[in-house]
Amino acid sequence: MSFEPEQLREAAETYVGHGAGTHGVWPRLVWERRSRSPVARLDDAVEFLGKWKALRFKGGGAAFRRICSIWLRKNLTDLQRLQGRVLYRLAPEDFQHILELSSRFRDGGAPPTTIGKALHFFLPETVMLWDQAIVRNTYKLRPDPESFVSDQRFGWKLLHHITRNTTVNALRQLERDHARSIGYFEPMTMILDHLAFSPKLSARAVVALGGSSEAFSDDLS
Repeated sequence: MSFEPEQLREAAETYVGHGAGTHGVWPRLVWERRSRSPVARLDDAVEFLGKWKALRFKGGGAAFRRICSIWLRKNLTDLQRLQGRVLYRLAPEDFQHILELSSRFRDGGAPPTTIGKALHFFLPETVMLWDQAIVRNTYKLRPDPESFVSDQRFGWKLLHHITRNTTVNALRQLERDHARSIGYFEPMTMILDHLAFSPKLSARAVVALGGSSEAFSDDLS
């Protein structure tokens, strides 16, 4: 069973979550300010994570602000190294950097869903979202940083599978078409997140990559 650009397009078109709620703030808080220093975006991060239901842990926004301030101070150079990098173009060492960033966030006290959504906030072109109800349950992944990075590798592998008989222009065209349909731009990381909301299409993607073990393995060959 193959997985083609048409299937990813179908996942984007059938996703029903776009609206004035969580997605209504994504362009303003995440995309339009993505080039600013992460330190200058801490207030936006707190607002975004609150609206995206990623601060539902002890201490909430105040706890996240404290955790993230310390994390940014210690990891700003590594974070900025990845800024602007698109998932499709990542190298093996980039995934190691993502693992280190997510592990340090966890060690600082951030829970799994908060880590995934915060890293997507700071690296929207690079990192896919991560939550339990949709992503982890759909793909049967653990809530640890290693599984978070496995999900990123899955996205990378699927994009390379999709473009095996074409070029990266197929992905860019899909992004442009999707932007016209919803009224604002979403990078491929968000479109891949929409895929997880379709049991049929997400299962097809995993099978196309050789099954779960292969799809989420460390091997990028």
